[in-house]
Amino acid sequence: MKRYFAVAIALLLMGVMPLSAIPANTASDILAKIEVMATSEGDIDPSLSKTVTEDVGKYSADISADLLPKISNKNLSDRQLAVYVWALGLTKNPSAATSVQGLYRQSKSELVKGNCLRALVMIGGKPSEDFLLSELRGTSDKEGRFDLLNLLGQMQCDAALPAAEEILKQDPMTYYWQSIFVFGKMGDRAIPFLVERINSKDRNVRANAINVLGQWLIAPEAAPNMESRYWVEDDIELKGTILSSLEKTIPDLAKMKSVFDQIVTKEKNDQLLAFSRETLNNMEMMKTAIADFAKKKKSSAEVFQSEYAKLFNSAGKEGNYEAIGVYSTKNDEQKLKALRERILQRDSDEAFYDYQKINDIIIRNRLAAI
Repeated sequence: MKRYFAVAIALLLMGVMPLSAIPANTASDILAKIEVMATSEGDIDPSLSKTVTEDVGKYSADISADLLPKISNKNLSDRQLAVYVWALGLTKNPSAATSVQGLYRQSKSELVKGNCLRALVMIGGKPSEDFLLSELRGTSDKEGRFDLLNLLGQMQCDAALPAAEEILKQDPMTYYWQSIFVFGKMGDRAIPFLVERINSKDRNVRANAINVLGQWLIAPEAAPNMESRYWVEDDIELKGTILSSLEKTIPDLAKMKSVFDQIVTKEKNDQLLAFSRETLNNMEMMKTAIADFAKKKKSSAEVFQSEYAKLFNSAGKEGNYEAIGVYSTKNDEQKLKALRERILQRDSDEAFYDYQKINDIIIRNRLAAI
């Protein structure tokens, strides 16, 4: 599986440890599991970190109180510190931010420093945002800047958007994934910023902005701007991306037909004309597909929430996507957007496929208007 970060995460290890099979019923149980992760010389069963991740929140105050002194201990190994600060981030204790920042400054370990930054993201809040922004201002390395912008995107930090324009300037053929991660995690907060760049003079900026808005954020509010850009754009490839994006962002089939009718009437390029005609020719098929989707719908907020929780807690790795489609409604769109942002936190290209499964559900819910 391809990963894009130079900094590893302490919990992604392999092996079998018997303690992982013991239910975590108390704070002491969870702390014992954390200790095994921190002190074992061998590999760790992923189910151990999974259990800790799921149960830390039940006893966050007790666990935070136990771990805070440990990350200030200069006699501990990098592995211990990396695990302790990771677990501390899971507690989401705002009062831990200062100690985590202190560990970041004193450590020379990339593993520890990386987990410190991720812990600050989990803790959240303005102090954590300000710390990451300060690190961004002091970092010139392109890979390091992407890592920080990706984390700030996960925090949905508006103040990071101006700096994130450098991600849009990257070659979309080679670095398209960077825009997907940064702005995909930023979600709806990035839409106004990206819409303003649809008409950028920089071809890379235009291409990345249109792609993220139309193919990933599937933002209906961007459709009018993309339609306007279509008529002044002179790059055939970008015009094709706009057409494909309009199919995903116009939430009404009648409006979609009107837009593509106009394009067929005015467009002179054979390739674009063929694409537009194909969209119109498929319109009846689309109506049938949406009607079939609507017929399968069932009403149960409980079932939806149950499957949603499985998918969200596992970052999209566990749970039933088909059930989410059946039991969701248009009113669940914000939850579905939060789920796709969570899926991107896997920080690997295989997450893109699951992200698009959620987009498919969102689009069909919009078109079915239910």
